[in-house]
Order: sequence, then C-alpha cells, then structure tokens
Amino acid sequence: MSQWIDFLTGNFVSGLLGAVIGGGASIGGARMQAKASDRTARDTAAKAAAQEAYDLLGELRSTLAGRAPVSSPEDRAAWNREQRAMVLRAWTGVNLLPESEDARRTRCRKVLRLIEPFDDHVTWDDYVFLTTMALSDVMGNLGTYVSGRPIPEHDDVKGRIEAERKRRRRMELGRRLVALEEEHERYGLSPEGQQLAEEIKAELGVQHSRELAAEELAAITS
Repeated sequence: MSQWIDFLTGNFVSGLLGAVIGGGASIGGARMQAKASDRTARDTAAKAAAQEAYDLLGELRSTLAGRAPVSSPEDRAAWNREQRAMVLRAWTGVNLLPESEDARRTRCRKVLRLIEPFDDHVTWDDYVFLTTMALSDVMGNLGTYVSGRPIPEHDDVKGRIEAERKRRRRMELGRRLVALEEEHERYGLSPEGQQLAEEIKAELGVQHSRELAAEELAAITS
C-alpha cells in the first residue's frame, strides 16, 4: 500500500512540476512576444513620426525655393512664424526616434537649431541657400532612418554653413566696393559713400578691390 501511495505521490509531483514549468514557459513566451510586439509598435510609430518630419522639412525646402523674396516687415514676420511652426513640428518627430538612434536624434536637433528666422543681416537668396543646407542634412538623417539605412557619415554642417555665410558676405561686400570705386572714378563719392567704402575695405582687409583674391574678384565681376 505504501509503495502504491509513493507511486501516486511521485506521479502527482512530477505532473505538478511539469504543469508549473510548462505554464512558466508559456507565460515567459507570452511576455517575450508582448515585448517584441511593443517594440515593433514603437518602431513603427517612430518611423511614421520621422516620415512626417521628413515631409514637413521637404515642404519647407520646396516653399523656400519657390517663394517670392520677403520684402516688408509684415511678410518677414509672417514667414518666420510659418517657418517656426513647421520646424517645431519636425522637432517633435525627431524627438520620437528610439534610444538606439540617439546619435541621429542628437545630430538632427543640432542642425535644426541652425535654422534661423529671416532678418536683414543676409539677403533672401543667401538665407534660402543657407537654410536649405540645414534642411537637407536633417532630411538625409531622417530619410536613411525611415528606409533602414545607417546614419550618414558625420558632416560639420555648422562649419559649412558658417564658411558659406562668410564667403557670401565677402562676395556681397566685394560687389559693393567695386560699385563704389566705379562711382568714385566717374562722379566722386559723397562723405557718406567714402565712409562706407572705408568700412567695407576694413572688413575685407584690403585697400582696393584689386587686392582681393583672384577667384573672389572673378566671381564678383562676372
């Protein structure tokens, strides 16, 4: 009788252990499946947000390329509000990139900060060119993420924009200096014109436009 009880007890314990192990495995599997499902949902949502941000910046870039130059203070204020709203919406999409894309997210944020409102310190054409440089970089980072490609190689966008800004500034000043020198030769310059010419020469570091670098002078006079 005792042996029979031991036999039944052993079978019961074995069955119980099997049920516990099997149940634990089922629960563990369900949890893993749930986590995988959640991760997939988050990735899908992140890519959708990145795609929306990409589209917004593409729209902004297209608008810049086709828009008439901003002239009046009212137009400038309206444009800056419109641009700011689109950039902020794109920023929200960038923030939703997953932790695994921290480098890409950080890079996008840094470049988005380079997009400035339009003011009188640059021409509209220069502003469009410089802003487009920033937009294109962020779009490149978002586009490669959405398509599952690696982050593009590091590019010093801030340095390139600053160098281009300085180059364009020198070109504009060079053109103004050449125009003032021609005016001086033909008609003479007013005291205001002379002062402006001296300020331009001081900023360019020359005494006459012919002292500019050959490539600068060629571009200015072309």
